[in-house]
Amino acid sequence: MGNACCLRLVLLAVGLLVFAVAQAGDEDWKARIAECAEVRDPELRLACFDRVSANMRAPDSDAGTRLAQESPALAKASRMNLFWELDDDTHSGRGRVRSFQPLLAVPARWSSAPNKRPGSPSGEAIDRFPLDSVEAHFRLSLRTKAWDNPFGDNGDVWLAYTQNAYWQSYNSAESSPFRETNYRPEVFSVWRVGVPLSERWSWRMLSLGLMHESNGRGSVLGISRSWNRLYANFGFEGPNTEVYLRPWVRVLREDPDDNPDIEDFLGYGDVQIIHHLNSQRIDLTARWNPSTGKGMARIGYHFPLVGDLHGFLSVFSGYGESLLDYNHSQTTVSAGISMFQF
Repeated sequence: MGNACCLRLVLLAVGLLVFAVAQAGDEDWKARIAECAEVRDPELRLACFDRVSANMRAPDSDAGTRLAQESPALAKASRMNLFWELDDDTHSGRGRVRSFQPLLAVPARWSSAPNKRPGSPSGEAIDRFPLDSVEAHFRLSLRTKAWDNPFGDNGDVWLAYTQNAYWQSYNSAESSPFRETNYRPEVFSVWRVGVPLSERWSWRMLSLGLMHESNGRGSVLGISRSWNRLYANFGFEGPNTEVYLRPWVRVLREDPDDNPDIEDFLGYGDVQIIHHLNSQRIDLTARWNPSTGKGMARIGYHFPLVGDLHGFLSVFSGYGESLLDYNHSQTTVSAGISMFQF
């Protein structure tokens, strides 16, 4: 498949995503206030209000007052409350599909050092991979609530699935293969905490979960990757900022183990900081293993385009951007489109 053909496919996928979301964003903002209040899903509801609020900042506009009158509880709700449905005002039912991590369509991801011969202590790839330094990246990430309030009026059980695909779309000499696909199903509970830490910060939620992650390569020598983790996720919230501390422990090791030293590079937890600036979002994720000195940092910037569709830029540096590269260090720069709902 030629470069031009691959590029057209990528642009077609992005264009379809733009078209689908744009259809919901063409209505007049004055009429949308009443419509937003009728949306049942809290994430979609707040996203609707966010779209309206972009036109509320004129000094002579009373739209903000009308919005508060339409839904005073939602006007005061925090983003973390809305995302995790932590109180009665934001609680929604089971079996409805919601976004989890931002969905990504990235036609251009540049790597400073493509991993042309991946390996691990269990073996090394037989041949070198002739890789381009620029490829495409797609992410699908969804969740649904499986159990509503299992104990009293607190706690929900969620199921989630995230898939990251890295496509050598411009590598026509090698038939433009998918270089790596990572699959990550998980089950977790979310509990409301609501402990004030200061005048402006609070410990708002706690999550406990089990995650499996693999690249679906079976026992292929040198390139098969898989591990399981038990984790806790502590969510703290301040003014327009969310902080998540997520320690984990590896469990249910496979025999043979395709990546026995994965914790040396991916560590025992990560931290994520998300800052919201009007309709923009800046997120920072970092890992660090102090015993080995290995880690990574990623910064992402999302800026509004239309509706839930955002432009997306990110820089990653360190180990483990994908499972195949868990012990490979590189710097990558990505540019594309993200979609998420708040």
